[in-house]
Amino acid sequence: MCYGNLIGKLGNRFKTFKDSDRLIKTVVGMLSEGAQEVRNQAKLAILTMKNCLDNARELDGLLLRAGITDK
Repeated sequence: MCYGNLIGKLGNRFKTFKDSDRLIKTVVGMLSEGAQEVRNQAKLAILTMKNCLDNARELDGLLLRAGITDK
């Protein structure tokens, strides 16, 4: 829950946050946790991240920069 709050507080500044790569990796890693509530909070954090950015290409760029996806 605190990751979602952090992402929400950063807002549009999320893309220039110096540790955004580590934050993205942590949140994406939480998607594979065993506890349902942790996975739900990770999904909410990803949606908050998506809503803070101007378009989907920025989210793709952040995921690429963090090494989550490979294109």
